[in-house]
Amino acid sequence: MHIAYATHPKGCILVTDAIAAMGLSPGFHHLGKVAVHLDEHHRCTVKDTDTLAGSAAPMDACVRRFQKIAGVCGALDAATIRPAQALGISHRKGSLAVGCDADLVLLTNELDVRAT
Repeated sequence: MHIAYATHPKGCILVTDAIAAMGLSPGFHHLGKVAVHLDEHHRCTVKDTDTLAGSAAPMDACVRRFQKIAGVCGALDAATIRPAQALGISHRKGSLAVGCDADLVLLTNELDVRAT
């Protein structure tokens, strides 16, 4: 991530491909017929194996992690305006401007979600 951001910061986009375990507490769970273990780092593996079942990281966790590389503004851009630009919808998403949708997330100083 360091090299990607250093060489092309405007090309960095944060996404989460979180599986159904997102929002669950760490421990053992069933996703459909598959028993999985979710750890405290949002990593989900098939129970009693190291086989990755997926990630359960929410977007705010991605932003907190990426801000260590890109700074707060770079991380927030990678979660907001950059994806909107890539999708061709920056005329209505990804920024606070007249005519844009009012999609707001209130974050704490630690980048935890306070309200949506």
